Order: sequence, then structure tokens, then C-alpha cells
Amino acid sequence: METKLEIVRELSLLYELSLSIGGTLDLKKTSEDFLKVWMRQKNIDFGSIWIKNKHLDLENPNQFSLIFAHPHFLVIDQTETLPDDFADTLKQQKAIQVNTEDTYFQYFKKEKNIKSGSYWFLEIPNLGFIKFFFYEKNPSQKSFNLRETKKTEKVLGKLSIALQSCLLHNKVITETEQKNKYQKEIKKLALVAEKTDNAIIITDAKGLIEWANDGFMRISGYTIEEAIGKTPGSLLQGPETNQETIAYIRNQIKEEKSFRAELLNYSKTGKKYWIEISIQPIYDDNGLLINFIAVESDITDRKNKEVELNEAKEKAEESGRIKQEFLSVVSHEIRTPLNGIIGMSNLLQKTQLSPQQSDYLNTIQISSENLSLIINSILDFSKIESGLLNIQAIPFNLKKILQNIINSNEFKAEQKGLGLFLKLDPKVDSHLIGDGIRLSQVLLNLISNAIKFTISGKIELEIRLVSKMNNALVLEFIVEDTGKGIPDKMQKIIFESFTQEDSSLGRKYGGTGLGLSISQKLVSLMGGELKLTSQENVGTKVSFILGFPINQEPTSLPEKSTVSDNVLIGKKILLVEDNTMNQFFAQKLLEGWGIKVDIANNGKEGVDMFGRKHYDCILMDIQMPEMDGFQATKIIRQENKYIPIIALTALSVEEEADNFKSAGMNDYITKPFEAEYLKKKLIEYMLVYQSYSISSPKSKQIITVQTYNNSLLTQMMKGNQVQIRQMEQLFVNQAEEVMKQMHQYFLLENWKEIGLIAHKLKASIDMLQITNLKQVIRKLESIEKNKTEKRVVDELINNVTETLQNVCLLIKNSHK
Repeated sequence: METKLEIVRELSLLYELSLSIGGTLDLKKTSEDFLKVWMRQKNIDFGSIWIKNKHLDLENPNQFSLIFAHPHFLVIDQTETLPDDFADTLKQQKAIQVNTEDTYFQYFKKEKNIKSGSYWFLEIPNLGFIKFFFYEKNPSQKSFNLRETKKTEKVLGKLSIALQSCLLHNKVITETEQKNKYQKEIKKLALVAEKTDNAIIITDAKGLIEWANDGFMRISGYTIEEAIGKTPGSLLQGPETNQETIAYIRNQIKEEKSFRAELLNYSKTGKKYWIEISIQPIYDDNGLLINFIAVESDITDRKNKEVELNEAKEKAEESGRIKQEFLSVVSHEIRTPLNGIIGMSNLLQKTQLSPQQSDYLNTIQISSENLSLIINSILDFSKIESGLLNIQAIPFNLKKILQNIINSNEFKAEQKGLGLFLKLDPKVDSHLIGDGIRLSQVLLNLISNAIKFTISGKIELEIRLVSKMNNALVLEFIVEDTGKGIPDKMQKIIFESFTQEDSSLGRKYGGTGLGLSISQKLVSLMGGELKLTSQENVGTKVSFILGFPINQEPTSLPEKSTVSDNVLIGKKILLVEDNTMNQFFAQKLLEGWGIKVDIANNGKEGVDMFGRKHYDCILMDIQMPEMDGFQATKIIRQENKYIPIIALTALSVEEEADNFKSAGMNDYITKPFEAEYLKKKLIEYMLVYQSYSISSPKSKQIITVQTYNNSLLTQMMKGNQVQIRQMEQLFVNQAEEVMKQMHQYFLLENWKEIGLIAHKLKASIDMLQITNLKQVIRKLESIEKNKTEKRVVDELINNVTETLQNVCLLIKNSHK
């Protein structure tokens, strides 16, 4: 039983909701005002208003079109179709709730980042419906029920009337505008016909010329007598006139539409000329078509200039491509010996050295690292200038990025006696979606600059929360130092390429002057603006503001590996590398970890050696004589698709990443590489891949892939082995049925059923921790929505089948 206070409060909310209607005749604004008030009152996570297409004079009259949604960035589809039975039920009951477990939930789940919760559909009488969504953890969804929706029926009726008024108002305005436009067009045409040098042609309803002005005769060379009774096309079109444009013009005339087009015509003497033609149908008082009026403008000069501009553009693009290739080659040629220098320096560092030798070696290492940074800066700058650098939108952990930045710069700061501090607003979510790599690059540039130009004091990296919504937030990043500062006159040009405060800074501190310029361009590509305030001998503050969607399903951080480096002892690696210095460095490094190394001087040798001997991993250089790394990898993959192949490349990686993948390489490492990073990659891939060969290289290899883990299942069953075996057997039965059904539906090209089967399998995949299937299953779930190609679906199903067969075999063997 509601108390008087509750009744008064409810009436007050309904009154407020009612007042939100009728303040405007704008359809979208009326929808927005109403929806936002109701969502605020009931703490609703997502809402949208839909109107049937027949009321909007749109195609597919039984579909519904989106009028307004909040928040709008969650929207994927702008149209919605209600199944007939669902629509009938909604009409009868006025409101329907659809929960996660309901059949229709997946059908209606068309918003981003929505996994589980509760949808509500409420009828807007004789017009459309409202769609609400509550996340599963939203406590307000429990209080939103049928009794609640019943109270709002009268308000929804009022909303329907208001929206219909908006539609009627829009229709009247549109018709009035069209009428005024038509009258203006008639006056304009009359004036043009009298004064213009353009060609004007009047035809009858069938398209036969009735009249043409002097401009037509001057441009085409035909007299009025020669033109009357003929169609313009029969006189003026020739062999090079675009047939698609001709078909378009005929279709528009057939449908009695006004339109514009560009067309190549021929004069009476055979000379080619371009026209821009505008055609308007003319009707009598009874609405019957009586004439067409065509206005033709000679645009030959403009077209000739367009050809010249296109040629200039192609030359510029070719120049840019040559420049990029040049930089890529230069990068490769510098990185290859640089890899040897850094590698040999690292090996030398581990030997007995005198203090003087150690100082010399330290200078070599610092110079090599600086040279590597300069190369990377120039390449990044070139990519940005050429428009080849893309900003990604992938999950990343902000807190982890910030901590890595502080850790990597702490030693440099300590060497100069500086304090380096991180100040992170505790209300900031760590799991975000964006380009974490480029964000990290910007912050590293700014921190590095601050350390470089600060003699005493501190550097502070601060992240402030500007604003936060349900699914996104806006952050301000600030890097502030107590350094030498920048004069006012230099602050205006400091972001320009290759610019430093004065030329002596390059000699004193090093660098190319590209750091701030690249940072500014990266921030701009991410949707922000880099701002700088500075005062000489006081310090500098650089800041920027960026928005990020919140990752609703943050990936849990992997537990720190406890695997010993000793797992590499005895492993066999084939190193395919043509540079002798790099061969020596890599061989000594790998042998230092207990790995047996064979060296091939080019791709052809690598293929031959792989055919004669078993290896646990292949390290493959890319650019080599006789046969490059791509060709060699493709040949090896024909024989063995499991062995890890890691590219060692001095190329510009972003442009080649797709080539590595398509060639069959598992991963890549850029030169010059760090020893620990290479070790990490080797452990990562060689722990997953285990192979055993019997004497002859042609003997069948037994491949064991780490496919599942029943620790979670054991925890759930509290260690009861009988129940664990029963659950595993149930999974085997399910998996065998899934494999059969997927292949059946694949032959029928029934992507929807395949998606449903994949969805049912997801829980079992999670329970047995079959991690390498998670992404595949997610892709199969959405193949219908994403209109996936048949070839891709086939690859995904084969991936699932192969993995499930391995898991089932392992489970069956464990039950013997």
C-alpha cells in the first residue's frame, strides 16, 4: 500500500513528465525533452524513441526509424523491425519486458557494450514505441514494472498527439517551402532564358525539343530548325559519353524528377565539350506533365583543370610513396647495423671491463639509443604528414600505461636529482578504449622533454577527471616541470616541425625538434589539442584533454608468469639472417640461454634446413638475398602450420604488419630489439608449442597445444572427481554436436543459427578456460550482423572444430 507521500511524489513525477511535452513543434526536440526527463526520474541507462516509417513517408512502411536516443553513441542501427507476434502483444499489453534469458533479448540487443540486463518496450499509441534498457547491476530496474508503466499510459497518449502534431507541422512547412521554391525557380528560369549565355532547351513531355535559346545554338552549333522535334541525346551524345550518366538521366526523366548531372557532349562539328545540365519538369494546373526545361552550362575549362589537378595529385601521391619507400629503406639500412651495435654492446657489457672501457661502452649505448629514437621520430612524422598513421580504438589499461611511463623515466630523473611524481584522480576508470600506444608515446615525449630541460626541482604527471558518463569519461593530462621555461616569442612556433628554442639546444641536449610536433599531431588525431603555458626560469606546463569510452568488459590482468628461464635450455632455434654481425649477436644471446642455434644466410637456406631438421622456433629476417622472409615463411607454412615463426625486422612495422600475418608469421620483433623482450616472446610461443620428432624429419609430428584448463571446474565442483568427469563428458557430447551442427548450417549458409550455436557454447568455453576460442566464438556470434564473407566463416568454423577435437581427445584420454 503506497503512502500519501509516495502518491504525491508519483503524481509530481507524472506531472513533470507531462510538462516536458508540447514545448516545441520540432520532432526530435519533443522526443529528447520527454525521454531525458523520464530517464532521469527512473535512473534508466539507455532510452530511444521509434516511429513507424509509414508516418514518416519512408520506404519499408512496417519498419521503425530512430527519432532520438540517449546516450546516442551506444546506437548501432537506426532502424528496427518488430516481429509480428511481438508487435501484436505490445499493442495489447502496452508494455513488454525482455530479460537476458528471454528469447527476444539477443534479437533486440543492438546497442554497443550491452551484454545483460533488461529491455522495456512501451507503445506510443498509433505511432511507434519507446525502448528502455537497464544494466543488470542497476538497482532501479526492480522498481520499473508493469504497474509503473500503467500509470504513464495517459502521458504516452499525450506524447503521441504531440509527436503527430510535429509530423503534421513538418509536412506543412515542407510543402510550403516546395511551393515557394517552385515559384522562385520559374522566375529565375524566365530571367535566365532572357539574359543568359547558357544553353536553355524546352522539350515536350516525351523529351522532344520544342524551343532552344541562342546559347544552345552558340555552344552546340545546331540551329533551332535542326533541333526541333529531336531529343537532345540524339543530337549531342557521342561514343565517349558516359553510358551510366545517360541511363541516370533517362531514369530521372521517366520518374519526372528534377536533377543535375555532368555530361560529355559533341557539337555539330564533332568537337567534344562538357556541360553541367539542370533539368526541371513543368506541370499544368491539373498536375499533368507538359514540359521539361533544361539549362546547360559549358564546364569544359573546369573539367580540363580537374584533369590537370588529378595529374598533379597523382604526381604528389607518387612523390609521397617514393618518399615513404625511401624512408623505409633508409630505416632498414640504419636499423640493421644499429641492431648489431646495440647487441654487441650488450654482450660486451657482460664481460670484465675497466672503468674507462665501461665509460666508453656506456657512451656507445646512449648514442645508439638516441639514434634509434631519432629514426623513430622521423618515421612517425613522415607517417603523420602522409596521412598513413591511424588511431586505433582497442581496450587498454590506463593505470598500467602511466606506471610504465613513470618506471621507465624514474632512473633518468634520479640521475639529475629530480623528483618524478604521478598524480592520478582516484575516480578515473583504468579500463578504457582508445589508442593506448599513441597516448603512451605522447606522454613519454612530454616527460622526456621535461626531464631533458629541467636542471633542478620536479616533474609531475597529473591526470584529472573532467567529466564522467555511464559509458565514457573525459580526462585532462598535465605534464608540469620546474625547468628553464620557454620565452613568449618561441611559444608560438615551438610545435612546428624540427623546431627547438634555439639551434644550440640541439647540440646541448640532442634530438630532432620533432617531439612536440609529433605529440601535437597525435593528440589532434585522437580528438584533442595540445596546450602549453611556460615562464622563463619558472617552468613549463603542457596539457591536453581527451575523451575515452569505458571498457564495459575489462580483460583481467594475467597473473605474473612464474615460468623459469630454464625452459629454454635445450630448445632448437633456426635463425634465418643474412647480416653476419646480427648473426653473431643473436647466436651468442640465444646460446647464453641454453638454446641450440642453427644459422641460415637467406630464406632459401632456411627452407632447406627446416626440411632436414626439427626446430622449436624460427627467427626470420625479412629482407634477404635469393629469397626473402615472406617467401620462406609461406613455403614453410605449407609443410607445418604450427611451428612459431617470429619476424626480426628493420622495416617500418605498421605498414608491414598485415604482410607478416598473411605470410603466416606468428609475431614480429623490430630491430634493434631488447634481449629481455626477445626472451619473453620465445617463452610465450615455445611453451604453447611442443613438438617431438622421431629420427627422420619426415616422421609424423605429434602436436600438443595447451587448449583447456579445468581448474575453474574443479573449484566449482569442490574437487569432486566424479562430478568433474561427468561435466567434462557433458562438454564432449555438446562439442561433438556443435561441430556437426555448425558444418550442417554452413552448407545451408544459415549464419543466424551458427551465431546462436556459438552463443550457447560460450559458457562452456569459459568454464573450461579454452581461451584461444573466446575471440573466435565472439566473431561467430556476430557473423550475421556483420555480413561476414563465407570464406571467413569457413575459417572460423574450422578453427573451432580443430580446437574442440583436441580438447575432446585430451578429455577422453584423461578418462581412460
